[in-house]
Amino acid sequence: ETSDDPESQVISCVNGKPCLDASMAILDIMRNGTVLPEGFSIPKPNSQSYCLVASALSGYGISEPDSDRALNLFRNAMDEGVAADGRFLNAVLRCFGDDIEGALAAWKSDIGPAAAGYERIRSKNTKSGTNLIAAYNGLMHVCGRAIRPDAATRIAYAMNKANVEPTEATLNSYFAGKRVALDGSDDDKNLSLRNQYE
Repeated sequence: ETSDDPESQVISCVNGKPCLDASMAILDIMRNGTVLPEGFSIPKPNSQSYCLVASALSGYGISEPDSDRALNLFRNAMDEGVAADGRFLNAVLRCFGDDIEGALAAWKSDIGPAAAGYERIRSKNTKSGTNLIAAYNGLMHVCGRAIRPDAATRIAYAMNKANVEPTEATLNSYFAGKRVALDGSDDDKNLSLRNQYE
């Protein structure tokens, strides 16, 4: 292989970079519509592309979550007409770490309306609610990270009001966030439903 082939050119853009920087570089290449020699063009990013970058931004185990960059990523995706897929929205919301107030503000101003709009479009062709459930589960994860069962309860009520039934995955999202907050604590009672508000 020569350094002029398309694969080598893309690899040279990310070689040696940490995962987050590499994923952002690849997304930038995709967003710019880069055309490499021999007519090889990089595809435009879709919801899955953005979801992978948002997952890298969530910072599990390697860095602090970056909600500002994730919200900018979300807004860029919406400006480019990318679908507000629930998995992508879930990943963006997880970037808020334990900042449930910030996540709720983003939900009310940007993410929630985008999720509801996409759900209206999707519900014409598929089972209703699956997109919204995935997005709401991201909020539940943030509640768990913040160890805020009161906020999780309010979100469950909001889900019902939006005709979206909370599922076992919704509860598990809360517990997964709580496990992250407790940093792998071996204290089993911390993950049980012993707290009067859980």
